[in-house]
Amino acid sequence: MDNSKSAGTAGGYNFGTFGGVYTPALLTILGLVMFMRTNFVLGSAGLVNMLIILAVGASISLATALSIAAIATNTEVKGGGAYYLISRVLGPCFGTSIGLTLFVSQSLAIPFNILGASESLVTQWPQLRPYFPLLNLGLGGILAFLVWKGADWAIKAQYFIMAVLGVSILVFLLGPIGSFSFENLRGNLAPAEGVVSMIPLFAIFFPAVTGIMAGVNMSGDLKSPHIAIPRGTLAALGTAVLLYLVQIVIAAGCFPREEMIRTPYRILTSNALWGLWFMVLAGVQAATLSTALGWLLGAPRVLQSLGVDDVLPGIGFFKQGVGPQNEPRRAILVVMAIITPILLWAGFLGQSESDIEHSPINLMSELVSLFFLFTYAIINIAAFVESHGANPSFRPRFRFFHWTVAVYGAAACCIAAFLIDLWLSVAALVIIGGLYLWSRYRNLEMGYGDARRGYVYSRIRSNLLTLPRLPLHPKNWRPTIAILTEEPETRGDLVEYAMLMSQHRGILSMIQIIELEDRHDFGKLRTDRLRELRGLIREREWQVFPTVVVAPEFDVALQTVLQSHSLDPIRPNIIMMGWPHQRERVRPFYGHLQMIVNDFHRNAIVLANASSSFIPQRFDGGTIDIWWQSQAGGSLITILAYLVQLDRGWRKSVLRIFLMDSKAEEKRIRHVLDKARISAEIVRIDPGAKLHVMLPRFSFNAELVFIEFEEYDTREERRQMVNHYLIERELKNMPPCFLVVSNGEADLLA
Repeated sequence: MDNSKSAGTAGGYNFGTFGGVYTPALLTILGLVMFMRTNFVLGSAGLVNMLIILAVGASISLATALSIAAIATNTEVKGGGAYYLISRVLGPCFGTSIGLTLFVSQSLAIPFNILGASESLVTQWPQLRPYFPLLNLGLGGILAFLVWKGADWAIKAQYFIMAVLGVSILVFLLGPIGSFSFENLRGNLAPAEGVVSMIPLFAIFFPAVTGIMAGVNMSGDLKSPHIAIPRGTLAALGTAVLLYLVQIVIAAGCFPREEMIRTPYRILTSNALWGLWFMVLAGVQAATLSTALGWLLGAPRVLQSLGVDDVLPGIGFFKQGVGPQNEPRRAILVVMAIITPILLWAGFLGQSESDIEHSPINLMSELVSLFFLFTYAIINIAAFVESHGANPSFRPRFRFFHWTVAVYGAAACCIAAFLIDLWLSVAALVIIGGLYLWSRYRNLEMGYGDARRGYVYSRIRSNLLTLPRLPLHPKNWRPTIAILTEEPETRGDLVEYAMLMSQHRGILSMIQIIELEDRHDFGKLRTDRLRELRGLIREREWQVFPTVVVAPEFDVALQTVLQSHSLDPIRPNIIMMGWPHQRERVRPFYGHLQMIVNDFHRNAIVLANASSSFIPQRFDGGTIDIWWQSQAGGSLITILAYLVQLDRGWRKSVLRIFLMDSKAEEKRIRHVLDKARISAEIVRIDPGAKLHVMLPRFSFNAELVFIEFEEYDTREERRQMVNHYLIERELKNMPPCFLVVSNGEADLLA
């Protein structure tokens, strides 16, 4: 994939706010629902509930419009509309899933509106009913021809359509106003008899306020998208909501409920001003076909942008446009292939004025609403991530936005979707989630930044500031392990075992120590080595954070690490290293352990007798042996052994605790294990026996061995050498062993 690409398309028409955003958005909002279904919903729901439905739908669209305005004025907007905005905020994985959802939702909205145009014709002239399928295909073909000729033709046609629509709205609003009656209005306040739930009615009405995306879809053809999108979108939404409000109040005061439910469209033509019913018919044709035209302009451009970003195998075919304006004709063919069978299905399903509730329009409105609700939800989530992440780069020119608006928009969309249809919503989430996970599996990366890193950073900062204010308790103890090594390439065993002992519950860091006398280029050396270390971590998929310390001596490096390697509330509580085999390293080794435990009060783990190429395997059984010598040390090694046992490959292993103590101590340990809810076998050994004799006898066939390393504090050099010799001898031919020194923080009884 070429990371230099962007979803912006070459060419473009440089439309302004009025022609490029306000007009297509307003014409899309004032569509099918205004003429064909508003009266039906009003008659069924009653005026009070209808106003609530309008308020909820408008508030969702307003929240989404504000989110779009914030993102669009903070990001260089190119072709692809909402897909471009979302992918540049949430990254290509979210962009892929929502881009396809957006494409499908807009593609479905096209036949939805064409059906409205056809229904108005057969309602006006019932003799056309047998030709309903042909009407659908004919109208779809005319729109496809206009779009095929180019967006310029379509935009010019919209000005004529807008004029017709404006006259039509005046005709059907002013016609019945002379018969307005407060008595009739009071009679229409409550819902119709038998209407229990408002949710299906909300689903029918909601597509009325989804047109805000039409202007955004033209982003690649706008002269100044960061200005045109917020101004045009908000102005169109405000105009449309005001017109719907006027229509609802006039209809509630003028029309009988039964007629609004039974003949929602015919009641407009029969009450038209000066008997100009044909202007109402022209208006519904203008409204529905202009809305379909708006989506037919937008949907192919979304698919084209997906092709430019090459987010799916083979989708790059659709990036190619035609002409100086880069018209997406290949994508137009795909959209027509989607809508044609839908139009045929709806045509053969038929249209009946007496059964509006089960008409193809009502059936499709639910599906269209769901797809738009999820699209809007993701847009609001994108705005929330941008704003709440508090990236310094989030500097939108549009100031009337707060992240709580985006939270409301996203929550309202999801709640509404699940109320409309639970199982369809679950299926939609599964599909969106599947596309997201599949994109992550492909390691989809693009050459643009997104806001996720800033959002995560913001949460980390907030949590780090909160953590020190919370009481520290052994119950919350977690392994935070710093792995010390001079040769990370050959000490993969240290990392693998540390990951095994942390089980995603702690934070691991790998610290490479380079002993080097002062050099003028040590900074470059460290930078190069750190880059190599990060590459090694990526290659082996280790879950560790790397760092490199360059110092003249290991002791100096270790002191530096122990003093400075932390973010105050999160510092390593375990230092892990390998067992020294060279004689000259023995004395420094004991000194390092004493510094770690005595001076800096950390736990220490020394890995001995392990293969440097170790990768944890699955076991059908086997044991993890724990040699318990004190409460403090025993608690730590038992917790670590238990964490290892949680791993999928080690679940069938058995914990064995060896006690070189009295019967009373065994009873106490059993009580401790019971309280700690850890299952383990206890093996009691003669207290007079020597550990270095018993260890190879009992644990030679174990998978792992944990031992308290009490001899670490030996100060005399001769004694250190003797201990080192005895330990090496007793561990010879043994399984991997962990020599553990505890500082007493970890407590099994916490």
